[in-house]
Amino acid sequence: MLISLIGTALVFATIGFIALIVVRIVSLPYTLILVILGFATSFLVEPLGWDTGIRASNFQDLMMFVLLPVLIFEAAFSLNTQKLVQFLPNIITMATLGLVISTIVTAAVLFLAIDHVGFPIIAALIAGVVISATDPVAVVSQLKQLKAPEDLNVLIEGESLFNDATAIVLFSILLAVALGTTEASFGDGVIRFAIVFIGGVLTGSLLGFVAAKLLSLIECSLANLTLTTLLLAYGGFYVAEHSLHVSGIVAVLCSAIVFRLFAQPLIQGIAHGLHDIWQSLGALANVFVFVLLGLVITIDMFSAMWLAMILAILAAFIARVVAVYSSVWLNKLTLGQPLPSSYPPIMIWGGLRGAVTIALVLSLPTELPYWWTIQSIGFGVVLFTLLVQATTTPLLMKKLNL
Repeated sequence: MLISLIGTALVFATIGFIALIVVRIVSLPYTLILVILGFATSFLVEPLGWDTGIRASNFQDLMMFVLLPVLIFEAAFSLNTQKLVQFLPNIITMATLGLVISTIVTAAVLFLAIDHVGFPIIAALIAGVVISATDPVAVVSQLKQLKAPEDLNVLIEGESLFNDATAIVLFSILLAVALGTTEASFGDGVIRFAIVFIGGVLTGSLLGFVAAKLLSLIECSLANLTLTTLLLAYGGFYVAEHSLHVSGIVAVLCSAIVFRLFAQPLIQGIAHGLHDIWQSLGALANVFVFVLLGLVITIDMFSAMWLAMILAILAAFIARVVAVYSSVWLNKLTLGQPLPSSYPPIMIWGGLRGAVTIALVLSLPTELPYWWTIQSIGFGVVLFTLLVQATTTPLLMKKLNL
């Protein structure tokens, strides 16, 4: 099994390298090229007798314990801390209330449109939450290339980080209800969500603070800081999930932000180098996620589930519009920063789906009778956002004079 996994890692890395060459030739997002190459490679798996070593039994652990901590920590560590604090009320509103609104609207549209006994309301809610988590990898790189306002970058990337964490917590609660391991109760669900989410915030913040203070005991070289932050990312996730049974993703997110905030005076001279290392680790993790998406896509999925995919794409767009404008309106009445009228359209159209959506739909237990429907819906929405939204966002930005 270990040899198979090493071989798989080499194949994935090779595909990632080929994609780097292709992206210089065609003007498509790198993540989309990875999916296309992964899909093309899937036709070689059976003829070559290639065993990827990835199984349903180990896939969720691979995504949650290996790839997502890197992606979350890297994105949180690279955020502009001052801008994050400034726009934190806006980000929190969109990532919590906005995600819940998006989940409910998406679920309602899907449930009413599909209208099938094999797709109950709990299935619609699970589908709603997995396609409400945004992933701005492709759009954020475009925003930086086009020199978009830093405020917009922080809003889109900050919302994605926090709503990914919220989506994973909600997904685990809904999945427990679907599997019958817990009762469907709104009050219990709210309490459990609060405990898991706030517990993750406290755990990650404490670990990030302690790690920053312990830096005074070691030489702050690039190698030592890399080891420290790797320990913080993976150790924080493990402690939160296994020891304290709170959200590991929320813990990783908060640990990165708090560590960056309190360690800044000590790492000022080498922060850029540390950021480059984490950016490289994040890029590698994204290669694995999107190549894996391409590998598991099947033609049958599109021939059998095309209508459900179209309905999900429409539902996700409607829900995104409602969620963004509801959050913007609420922030005007409360603590949020006022936003230019040109920001919400970019936040709506730039709300791509990616790594977290893929991770969640691929970790669905196959004993759920509707798992393949939700997985197909997730893949369809991710591919649409990469094929259509990611490629047209620069045009929208130019039209809005951004």
